[in-house]
Parts: sequence; structure tokens; C-alpha cells
Amino acid sequence: MKQKIDMNKAVPFISLGVILIVFAILTGGNMFSPFNLRTLLDQTVILLVLCSGAIFVVALGCCDLSVGVVSGMCAVVSDIVFMVTGNVFLMVITAIGIGIGFGALNGVINAKFKVPSFMETLALLIGLRGIINFIQSKVGVTHAGDAILMLQKQYIKIPLLILILAVSWFLLERTSFGRNARAVGENEILAKYVGKPVDRVKIFCFMLSGLTAAIAGFFIIARSGGTSTTMGTMYEMKTLIAIYVGGVLVRGGSTASAYKMIIGCFVFMIIENGLKIMGFGSSEISELVEGILLMVILFITIHAENRTVKIKKKTTAILIE
Repeated sequence: MKQKIDMNKAVPFISLGVILIVFAILTGGNMFSPFNLRTLLDQTVILLVLCSGAIFVVALGCCDLSVGVVSGMCAVVSDIVFMVTGNVFLMVITAIGIGIGFGALNGVINAKFKVPSFMETLALLIGLRGIINFIQSKVGVTHAGDAILMLQKQYIKIPLLILILAVSWFLLERTSFGRNARAVGENEILAKYVGKPVDRVKIFCFMLSGLTAAIAGFFIIARSGGTSTTMGTMYEMKTLIAIYVGGVLVRGGSTASAYKMIIGCFVFMIIENGLKIMGFGSSEISELVEGILLMVILFITIHAENRTVKIKKKTTAILIE
């Protein structure tokens, strides 16, 4: 019985294994070449950083569609600050301040004014994208400084990524804050009734999402070598899909877990990378195949969760009798 109840925990690992086997066969083993593995890890870093903060918002049963554009805004503005002042510390503080500021704004609007997270973050996405386009039209394409380009060095990038993931895991899995976030996702009314600081938890979760978006902005600059109007484009969708594919349901709550988020990121990037190796690139066919595969994985995850809920109900009924 216990093995069946824990089936949902196994699904993300099974999905990762199946995807690896499928693309290993379809790519003739090229998926596991040393060069491609390094490329895959490099492509996954930005997504992992974004998801490490966005997972807290998803745990609430909310979504943050602004992570991509916030990372782009942080990248563009902080790069201009560095060009003008040449001060790395000021550049970092500027980016982090912008990220946390927009995160706090999202949190306050959602918690205090009860605006659905989808609507408010979508509005921010549209508004900030327009501001980025305006700034870039005046400044033009800029080039990253040497301090930012250092983030492309493996001995800096990987330890920093591990640190970010470790902090995210600890906050979500080992602190009362993480438990409160998931409690809000399970039942916000009940959480408020038993004395959980619901509004404060929501605001802080969105602030964490903004913080990691700011950090991801530096990685985006380092990888692209400079800023442009497309900074952070589509990362909001990649972030949400990666988290959901990992086995975290849209309702968040107890399904939100750090290991699911990490697995989901790799599953998503393996699909994207594998299709490129097969020659599909970023064409319409690639997007179609990607969408179908992701829908299949989501269906399996939701089906497993529904089975788990039914088994738990039966177990509870037996114990009561």
C-alpha cells in the first residue's frame, strides 16, 4: 500500500529515465557525448536558477509569468549601471533591488488586493517588455563586462548554481516558511484560520521569485555576451512548464518539492536539446513535438496524483472503520 501511495514521487524519475532512453536512441547516442552534456548543463543553468525561486510561488497555487521579463529588466538596467559607473557591486545591488522590488509588488497585489497571480504577472510581463524595448531603442545593444562574463566559467557557475539550489531546497523542505507556503497552496482559508501568516508568506514567495530572476539575469547576460530587446523572452513559460513537468501540480501545496523542480528542468531541456540534435532546431515541428511530449508527461503526473489521492482516501476509510 505504501509503495502505491508513493507512486507520485517515482513518476518524475521514471519520466526522466524514459526521456533519456528515448533521445539516446533517436540521436544515436549523440545525446551523451561530452560536448553535448556540457552544452545541456550550460543551457539548464538559467532555467534551474529561475525555477529555484518560482517553485515557492507555484507552491502557493499561484504562477509567476513575469520571471523572464524581470530577469531581462534586471539584466538591461544593471548592465547600463555598470557601463556608467564601472562598479560591479552597484550593478549587483541594482539588479537584486529591481528583482526583489517587482517580486514584492506582485506579492502585495496578489495578497492584499486579491488579484489572481496569472492576471497581475501577465500585466507586468507586457508592461516591462515595453519598457525594455524602449530602453534598448535608446541605448542600443550593449556588451557584457568581464566581471559578468566570468559567470560562464564552470568553476564559478556550477558552485554558485549548487549554492542557489541548496538554499532553495532548505527553505522549501526544512523551514516553517516552506511548510507555510505549501499549506497555503493546500487550503488558503484553512491556513489563515489556523493562524498562518498567509499574506506575509505570499509576499515573501514572490520576492524570492524576483530575487532568482535577478540572479538569472546575470547568467543570461554572460551567456549572450550583452543585452538586447529579447532578454528573458519565453523563460516564464519554460519555468512553469519545467516545474509542472517535474510532477508539481498547478494547485501546488504538498506536491511542490525541490527535487521535482530540478528533475523537471532537466526533462524539459533534454527534450529541447534532443530535438535540436535531431535537426528540428526551433522550427514549428520542434515546438509541436515538444508540446506533445510535455502534455504526455503532464497527463502521467496528474494521473499518478489522482491515484494517490484515491488510495489515501481508501486507506483513511479503512482505518476509520
